Order: sequence, then C-alpha cells, then structure tokens
Amino acid sequence: MTTVDAAVVNAAAEARTRPSVVVHDSLAQASATAAAETARLLAAAVAERGVAHLVLTGGSGGETLAAALPDALAAVGLTPAHGLEHVHLWEGDERFVPADHPDRNDLQVTGLIAAGIPEANVHRLPDPEQVESVDAAAAALAEALREGGPADGRFDVVHVGLGPDAHVCSLFPGHPVAPTSGTDVIAVHNSPKPPPERVSFTFDVLHRARRVMVVAGGAGKTEAVAKGLAAPDVVAAPASCARGEATVWHLDRAAAAGVPD
Repeated sequence: MTTVDAAVVNAAAEARTRPSVVVHDSLAQASATAAAETARLLAAAVAERGVAHLVLTGGSGGETLAAALPDALAAVGLTPAHGLEHVHLWEGDERFVPADHPDRNDLQVTGLIAAGIPEANVHRLPDPEQVESVDAAAAALAEALREGGPADGRFDVVHVGLGPDAHVCSLFPGHPVAPTSGTDVIAVHNSPKPPPERVSFTFDVLHRARRVMVVAGGAGKTEAVAKGLAAPDVVAAPASCARGEATVWHLDRAAAAGVPD
C-alpha cells in the first residue's frame, strides 16, 4: 500500500547501515573511484546472477561518473559480447521534457551505448510526445521496472547526486511526495527546481539497493553534506535517507568540509 509518511521513510533509513565517507582531492577523482567500484560490482553481478542493474544520476557528479564509466567497465573486462550485453541502465530520476531536450538525464548514456551497452538495455522515461502526462510516464516506467527490472527488486548499484538543498533524485526537502513509500516510482509535480514535472524512484528503491553511492563536490555542497550525513530526516534533508544495504559517499575535499565530526 502506498503511503506518504515521513516517519516510515526515516525509520527505514535508520534501519540501514550508516554511510561510510571517502574523501578525494577532486570531484574527478571521486567520480573515477566510484566508477571503478561500480564496474567491479556490475562485473560481479553479471558473473553471479547473469545480469546487472545500475541506476544513474544527474548533476555534475552524475555527468563525471557517466563519463568515467566506459573505461572503468573495460578495465574489469565488461566489453561488447563479454558482459556489457547483460548490463541494464536506469535513471534515478528524469525530467518530463522532450527526448532531445538538454535537461534530460538520459543524454549522459551516449558514451555507455558507444561502449557496447545495448540501447534495448537503457530504460528511458517516455517523453511528452509518447505519453500524455507525467503521471502516465511514471506509470510506464513502473511497468518497465516490473517487467525488466531486478528480479528481486534490488539494484546492484544506485548512483545518487546531492543537491545543495540536500535533495536526491527528484525528492526535494518539504515536497509532499518525497516521503512516499509502498511504491517504486512517483510523478513529481511542481518541483522547486525546474523543470517542474519529473519522475523519480522512491526511497524504497534506494533502501533495497545492494550499494548506494553518493558523489558530490564543491564548497556549495558543504551544508548538504552535513545534513545528509546527519540522522535521517526526509522532510528537512532527503539525502539523509539515501541509504542502501551499503552506502558510500565519495566527496572532494571542499564538500567534505561538511562531514560531521
């Protein structure tokens, strides 16, 4: 049953292992390390279960991560016809805008497709030319997840960006749908950050994930880091609830100034 209850989300996050923090000299280094770790986990998933599912993120961290992934995948032996055909890509959130709009997060998968991940394994959100509303787009993504997502509902790796307001995915502080549970996909109306209509995975997805990786850099993220590594509070700081079975925050030195003592 779908509920909107901050206490439920906070309790679920509190039940997960607290995040660990790795500090790097730069955002590029943080992204490269996270990409290498991601590649190892995806290779292990393909070897153990025959398939791997990765959730990507947007923002500066997501862009540098996506750019580092092709080389990282090749370095662990995931190449065309040698494992990449078993890797599936999802977006943790997407903007309900036309397919070629620069606000689309899925534009970042171009390099991964060129590296050998089949287009059929890229699970894109329908755009306004394909469906009539953001709610219909959310429903279509939810159906795609049921049909082609992880069999046990657990993503192997979920990449998470960090907004300066401590939002993650399209789950914003104080937004009425942020504390939604009991469903994996939600439509977001009236986002405080444009564009206003989006679709997001919920914290249920993050909490089930085998590994959650938060990647952030810059002094502008210091306060968000402090809030995100504090006790879970989905209303004030959604990032504080971004926890999976294991969670690692990869930060550059500027952002890491916000890490609580």
